[in-house]
Amino acid sequence: MQVSLVVRVVPSAARPIVPLMGARFRNGPCPCGSGRKFKRCCADALDHPERPARQHDAVGRRIQAWAFERHGEAMREAFADITSGYHDRVLGDLDLQLIGSWMFNDRHLPGGGTAAQRYAQRDDLPAGERDVARRIAAARLGLLRVVGAMPGRWIDLHDLAVGGEVVRAISHDVSRHARRHALLVGRLMDGPPAPSLWGPVGFLTGQSGRELRELLHTYIDARGLGDTTDGLAAAMHAASREITVMLAPALGPANVRAKAA
Repeated sequence: MQVSLVVRVVPSAARPIVPLMGARFRNGPCPCGSGRKFKRCCADALDHPERPARQHDAVGRRIQAWAFERHGEAMREAFADITSGYHDRVLGDLDLQLIGSWMFNDRHLPGGGTAAQRYAQRDDLPAGERDVARRIAAARLGLLRVVGAMPGRWIDLHDLAVGGEVVRAISHDVSRHARRHALLVGRLMDGPPAPSLWGPVGFLTGQSGRELRELLHTYIDARGLGDTTDGLAAAMHAASREITVMLAPALGPANVRAKAA
């Protein structure tokens, strides 16, 4: 999903770049590190990026349903918290997606842990479901610079909040709107089959970029986080509620436009 700001899953580990593949490359080891041949691992996800996106979305919906079933009061309190002062606004689907990603990925439940983390700890989950849930739970807001893209297939991103290498993320939607050097706020999710974007994403404009920079500096100064990549990542996480409000079309400033991943 996308915006004039970008929101994505951001793990701290650097991810490998998946280059364009010729026949020799397809028979070589997959860059994701699985040990399998690329054609039997991440190739299908890059050729058909909508397939893993549908699987991830299905797990995300089950996380949300479980959270409301088991922790309904805490979920309602979280929703009331982030929409406080905006009761006269009409929330659209994108607003609800952005608010939901904050509620399930960032807001801690009583006793600790987010809804996504708690779901991933369930003993009754199949291994594949648990793996996807854990990767969703690990998604953190990042400040992402677009390095390159193939529309409808992938997008190369450099996460300024954690540093490290450029990441090639599979993307059937955001990649269609990305322009080189654009700044995004979003969540990068680890593979397999390959890194991808999770949840709504926003493209920063000049004004929204300045507003975000001021917000992050406020958190960095108030919490003594220091002007480092670690400090920036910590500030992004600490300010996740305010960033979500900034991104949501019905809640944030008029110059911020959002889209879905």
